[in-house]
Amino acid sequence: MKLNKKKAFEVFFGTFELPEGIIIITPISKIYKEIQSQHHFIEKSKGWWQRTKTHINSTPVTILKIPQGDCIKDCLKTFDYKKIRKVIFLGFCGALNQNIKIGEIVIPQTAIFRNLRVASRIRFKRKYRIKTVSSIILGSIFFKKLLRNKINLLDMETYFLYSWGKKHKVKVISILIVTDQPISLPFFLCKEKEVKLINNSISRLANKVSQYL
Repeated sequence: MKLNKKKAFEVFFGTFELPEGIIIITPISKIYKEIQSQHHFIEKSKGWWQRTKTHINSTPVTILKIPQGDCIKDCLKTFDYKKIRKVIFLGFCGALNQNIKIGEIVIPQTAIFRNLRVASRIRFKRKYRIKTVSSIILGSIFFKKLLRNKINLLDMETYFLYSWGKKHKVKVISILIVTDQPISLPFFLCKEKEVKLINNSISRLANKVSQYL
C-alpha cells in the first residue's frame, strides 16, 4: 500500500500540513521547550508527537519533537523532500574520545550504522565520526572496537538523517550535545555537575541555532 504522507503526518503531529523549507527535529524535551521559549510560536499541533511553527531571525521554521531512536526514520518518510530546504537535528550523544568533554556541542561529519557509512557534505575543522546504535547500554568490548576504528561519538539518530539527506539530495546537519563519556563516565553515573553543563549547552544551542539555518 502506498504511504499517504499527509494522513501519517496527521497521526504523528496532529495536522495534515506537511512541513516545508527548514525543519528542526529533536527528541529532547528540554531542547524543544528552550527553542519555544526563545522564539514566539505561530502555531502548535500535537498527535503522537509535537509540532511548532515559528520564525527564527525572520526565517519560517517547523520544529518537530519526536521520540529518541529510529523513530526518526518514520518521521522522515512523511516529508515531501522536494519542498524541504534543510533538516537540522538537535540531540544528545556520548563521547568515546576522552578529549571531547561533557557539555561540548559537536557536529559529526561521517555517520556509521552497522557496517554502512554515510559521509555528509558538512565540512568542519574537527572531523567527528559518529556511530548510530540501537541501544543505550553497551559493553566495554564494543567501545574498544569502535575506538580502534576511530569512532568519536555515539548516538541513535544521525546515520538515518544523513542517509535520508544523501538519498534525496536535501541538506542535513546533526548538532549534538555530549551528555556522557560511556567508557569513563556513563550516563547513569553523571551527577549535578554534568547536568548543569548539559543544561547550559541546551540554552547555548537554542540561542545559536539560527547560524545553521
